[in-house]
Amino acid sequence: MTWVLLLSLLIKSSIVAGVGLACARYLTQRPVDRVDILRGTVCLLVALPVIMNALPALDLALLPPTPTDLQPAAVSTGQASIVGVAAHGVLTWPPPSQLIGGIWAFGAIAIAGQLLLGVITLDRWTRQGGAVRCADWLAPLEDLAPVDRPHLASSDRIASPLSWGVWPGFIVVDPASLAERHAAPAILAHELAHLRRHDWLFLVVSRLALAIFWFNPLVWRLHAVLAERSEEAADAVALQTVDRALYARALVSLAAPAPRRPFTRVATAMAADARTLKTRIACIMTNTSARRRPLTVALTIVALAAVATPLAALGVTRQDWVAPAPPAPPALPDLPAPPAPPAPPAIPVPSEPPLSAEGVESLAMAPPLPPAPPAPPAPPAPPAPPPEILGYSYFRLATPAEKQAAVEARAHAEEARARAAEARAQANQIRRDAEASRLQADQARRQADQQRAQADQARRAADQARVQADQARAEGERARQIGERARAEAGRHMIQARAEMAKGAEQMRHGAQEMRAEAVRLRDPAYRARQIADNRARGNDVTDAELRDLANRLPSQADDLDRQADRLAQEARNPI
Repeated sequence: MTWVLLLSLLIKSSIVAGVGLACARYLTQRPVDRVDILRGTVCLLVALPVIMNALPALDLALLPPTPTDLQPAAVSTGQASIVGVAAHGVLTWPPPSQLIGGIWAFGAIAIAGQLLLGVITLDRWTRQGGAVRCADWLAPLEDLAPVDRPHLASSDRIASPLSWGVWPGFIVVDPASLAERHAAPAILAHELAHLRRHDWLFLVVSRLALAIFWFNPLVWRLHAVLAERSEEAADAVALQTVDRALYARALVSLAAPAPRRPFTRVATAMAADARTLKTRIACIMTNTSARRRPLTVALTIVALAAVATPLAALGVTRQDWVAPAPPAPPALPDLPAPPAPPAPPAIPVPSEPPLSAEGVESLAMAPPLPPAPPAPPAPPAPPAPPPEILGYSYFRLATPAEKQAAVEARAHAEEARARAAEARAQANQIRRDAEASRLQADQARRQADQQRAQADQARRAADQARVQADQARAEGERARQIGERARAEAGRHMIQARAEMAKGAEQMRHGAQEMRAEAVRLRDPAYRARQIADNRARGNDVTDAELRDLANRLPSQADDLDRQADRLAQEARNPI
C-alpha cells in the first residue's frame, strides 16, 4: 500500500463518513431513524474497497511527477551503493510503500484482533456464567416463544447488563443488577430491543470499518455516534412496554462508577456514562416524539450509495514527467602542439547527466589517472553516451566545475531539506491546532446540545406548571362559584331563620302576657277553687297554697320570657 492509495482511502472515507454523520444529525430527529442512516453509512464504508476493485478506475493526474526513471547516473550509483552495502553486510531500510503498508496492516490487525478476542471472551463468560433462576427476571421472558427466548446468564466478570449475538442471542447480567429485582422489566426490555434490532451485528460491521479505516478520525467518530444512537433507539423501543419513570430510575442506578472492561466494547451495554446519561434521561422523560420518516431514511441511504459508488472509482495518480534535455559536455581547452609527431586523437568522453551527491563523492575519492596524451588542436565532438549494460552505466571523471556544482547542489539540497523540515513542523503544528479547535468545537456543540436539552426540559416543565396553574385556577373558580351559591343559600336560610326568630319573639311576648293574666286570675279565691276542682276531676291534686305560690312566681317568669323575646328579636334584626 503506497501513500497515494492511503491518501485516496482517507479522502473517500472522510466524505462518506462526514456526509452520513451530517444526514443523521440534521435530516431526522428520532433515534431509530438516525441509527438506520448511520448503519447504511457503515455498510458503505465496508463495501468501499470492494467497489474500488470492482469498478473500472477513473484516474485523476493530480500529484506532481517524480523523475525516478530517467536518471541513469543516479540509478547506477544507487545500484553500486546497494551492492557495496550488501557486500559489507549492513541492513537497509525497506521501501516506503512496504513501510506504509506494514503500518496500515498492523493497525488493521490490532483492531480486528481485538474484536475477535472480545467475541471469544464474551462467549467464554456467557458459557461460564450461571443460569438465572429468579422468577422476577424470568417473568418478562414468559410471553416470548421458546425459540425466541434469549439465553439469560449471570456473570461477575461484567459491570453492567449487556447483550450480544444473533437473535435470540445472549443477555448477561452482573450480580449487582441481578439483585435489583424491581429493575428486571426495564433491563430486559432494553436488551431485548438491542437483540431484535440486531444492534450487535452492526456494531461488529462498524468495528470492521474501523479496522479498515483506523487512520481516519471521522470513522472513529462515526463508530462512537452509532453506539450512542443505538442505545437511544433501544430506549425508545423499550419505553413502549415499560413505564418511563421506572425505566429512568433503572438507567440511573445502572450508571456504574466502575470502568468498563476492554472486551465488553464488542457488546451493547445498557449502563450509560456521565456524558450520555443526561441526554438519554431527557429523551426518556419526553412524552412527545417526532414522527418516523422511513422515506427520508431510504432516500438518504440511496443518495449516500449514489455518492460513494462513483467516488470509489476515482483514483489519484501522478502526472507524466518529461525529462529535460541533458546538458552539453564542457568544451575542452586548446592545448599547444607538441614537438613530437601528433598523437592519435583522444578518446571521446561520454556525456552523462549530472551525477548525484554520492556519485560525486565516490569519484572524487578515486586515485588520479595518468595524464592524458596531447590532443590535436581541434578535437572532434564527443559521441552520444552509450546505453546501459545490465543495469549499469559508464562513468567519467568529474571536472572541478562539476565538483563545485555538486557541492553547491548538495548545500542547496541541505537548505531545502531544512526548509522542508521546518515547513513540515509548521504543518504538524497547524494540524494539531486544527484538531484542538475541532475538539473544542465538538465540546461546544455537545454543551450547546445539553443546554438546549435543559432548555427544552425547563420549557416543558414551565408548560406543565402553566397547565397545572390553569387547572388550579379553574378549580378555584369552581370553588368560588360553589361558595357563592352556598353563601346565597345560607343567606336565604338566615333570612328565613330570622323571620322565624322574630315570630318566636312575638309568641314569647304573647306567652308572657298570658302568664301575667293567669297570675292575676290566680289571686282570686273563687278562680283557685275552680282550678282545684278541675284538677281533681282530671286526677291531679293541687292545693290552694301551690296556686298562690304559682301566682307569685308567674310575673317574674313572664319578665324573663320578655327579656328572652327581646334578645331573640334583636338577633333577628342584626344584619347578615
